[in-house]
Amino acid sequence: MGRVSDARERLLEAANTLTWKLGYNAVTVDAICEHAGVKKGSFYHYFESKAALSKAAIEEWWQTKSRPVLDKAFSVTNPPLERLKLYYAALYELQVQRQKAGEQVLGCLGFSVAMGRDSVDPEVWETTEHVLQRKRRYFESAIRDAADAGLIDVPDVEASVQAVYSLFEGAWARARIQNSPEPLVGLYEQTLRLLGAAQAATARSQVA
Repeated sequence: MGRVSDARERLLEAANTLTWKLGYNAVTVDAICEHAGVKKGSFYHYFESKAALSKAAIEEWWQTKSRPVLDKAFSVTNPPLERLKLYYAALYELQVQRQKAGEQVLGCLGFSVAMGRDSVDPEVWETTEHVLQRKRRYFESAIRDAADAGLIDVPDVEASVQAVYSLFEGAWARARIQNSPEPLVGLYEQTLRLLGAAQAATARSQVA
């Protein structure tokens, strides 16, 4: 029985690695093939275009890299606010390990692609945006559960979700710009202040 080719998987990995480092528009099919060690003819056997590969690669990144970290941190077995703390800590540790390995701190692949909207194929941007919306729903679930449990003091849960997610996106962007995980330090405490967690705790103690 012949060896099963892993060319498709190598193309997906190469597309994500190069796009993460260089930006979507700077990456060519030739560069992806060279990085993956795959001939161009094989590329077109699996994908009709760079856009088709990129859509599949973004989905692959979500399923194998991003979602497992989110699922573990945001498990409903964890208290609502603890989910955010665990997620931030996991991301920080991943970036520390990248830095120790001499690799660039790249932040979130999805954010990197989405921010280049004007130079990204529309279907790729749309796929990326859908992936980021899935990520946002983890934040929304944790914050709504925290509000229902009286752990935070916010007048508008949806607005609070947007504020926290924007804070998170900003920290990720700064981590990439500074090539350092340090912008993620203190992110949980900033989130608690934004959500009025201290005020909620004070109110609960007064009632008790």
